[in-house]
Amino acid sequence: MQQLVKIARGLSSPAILITVVWCATLIGVAVGPIDFPGQPSVLVLVLVAVGVSLFIAGHAAGAWWFRVWLRHRPNLPAPPIRTVNIAVVATALLGLAGIALIAFDRIVLSGVSTGGYAELLRCAPTLIDSIEVKRTPLLYAGYLVFSFGSAAFVLFLLKGEEVRGWPAILAQLSFLSPVGYALLYSGRMPILLAIVLAIAAVLVRIGQGRRPLPRGHHLLVKAIAALVLFGVYSNAMWSSRRSFCTQMGGLVQELLRKASEQPDGRLPAGAISAADLNRMIEAQKALPGAQYAPKVSDLPLMKREVWHTSPRGYVLRAIESGLLSNGTASNLLNTYFYLTHGIYVLDLAWHARAQFSPHWGIYEVGILSPILRVFVPQNQQLLSMNTELKAAKINGFFPTAWGAAYIDFGAAGAVIYILIWGIAAGWSFLGTRHSGLATPPLLLTFILASILLSPVQGPLGVANSALVLVSMAMVGLAVDFGNRISRQAVPLQTNQAS
Repeated sequence: MQQLVKIARGLSSPAILITVVWCATLIGVAVGPIDFPGQPSVLVLVLVAVGVSLFIAGHAAGAWWFRVWLRHRPNLPAPPIRTVNIAVVATALLGLAGIALIAFDRIVLSGVSTGGYAELLRCAPTLIDSIEVKRTPLLYAGYLVFSFGSAAFVLFLLKGEEVRGWPAILAQLSFLSPVGYALLYSGRMPILLAIVLAIAAVLVRIGQGRRPLPRGHHLLVKAIAALVLFGVYSNAMWSSRRSFCTQMGGLVQELLRKASEQPDGRLPAGAISAADLNRMIEAQKALPGAQYAPKVSDLPLMKREVWHTSPRGYVLRAIESGLLSNGTASNLLNTYFYLTHGIYVLDLAWHARAQFSPHWGIYEVGILSPILRVFVPQNQQLLSMNTELKAAKINGFFPTAWGAAYIDFGAAGAVIYILIWGIAAGWSFLGTRHSGLATPPLLLTFILASILLSPVQGPLGVANSALVLVSMAMVGLAVDFGNRISRQAVPLQTNQAS
């Protein structure tokens, strides 16, 4: 047990964790259940080595910066319990209110079917601009604050010994914010991000020499239940999406055919009303059609023929011997593909690097795309980005943190971006170990989570993680600023009393 604690304490260092994560990822791609031909290539190994080295260099600079900063502020005590409780309650209520507003707009006011719109866009994401969806100010208000639910949950995990009663209940209920977002938009990454944030918070606590989870909240039982439910939901989502896309194949092809007849290859914005879309989906469901049934020859489904991927021999032998059913193998392989195909995409992106122009965060920061589509429809940045991604044959796939940095910022910008990521990691790591401030451990939790997910996307590119980062930074700064003001007020009141 002590050895495990030492290992976990070492992994709480961003520099160590990113090295371990990427070594494990590269080994997993080399010998894992899916054969990515020629991967990891020498090119990918070099790109990963450069990226990790830049991050570690930034980490050292960030640690040095905090040491210098600490010399001028030697006394940095932890915030009082009352301040932490207020922050937890306020952020939890904001997060729950935000997801409630999004849900109300999406289910009641948008006019789209709750059982088809999001699923159809998973099958044909290029149709997103063509479908007329009513959006009210409630949706935008919800988007501004729903990510505070993640901040409340993480702050509770970090300070759970102090947070009791209603604040603790609200903080745990705030986990419903990412869960609700995932359910509304037929996704899994918001829940995965929340789970990874919880794992990162555990690493932060161990790094501080504390128990992995706070006492008194039955969090271990709840965590196991959450992981089991997520596994069931993930498998059900895979099966449901495959079945739906198979059933909607005729409708999707018809809509794409109409789009191809347009001069720019796209249907006009708002060409399909929400009511018409609902009727089309229901009519397609009523047609007799084959339901998807997983087969060995279909594994994995994604890009099998284009990328020449296939299950490794030991997987096929396990299926043929009956150790794995076709359905179970299909779900496992597609999940594995989902989490590891970024290595191959990184290779493709580098070979197509001359085709990319900088997009300044639009690729990673998910909220920027709908803002441009809705409020600046004449802007061509989204069209340009999608055209470049399609030309590189990586549209809709994950390029890893290194590929995402290049797509968004170009070569020089990617170097700066990764260095900033590393600097923030080093600063927050030293701040967590050598101060009582609230901001460093919150920031460190986010960065450790972003490292764990870096084989998939960049730190700002997973399930509105940019909004989560902003909310966590705001909460940490508010707590620390409030603590500083209250500490300055105490001597003043004492002097006045004397």
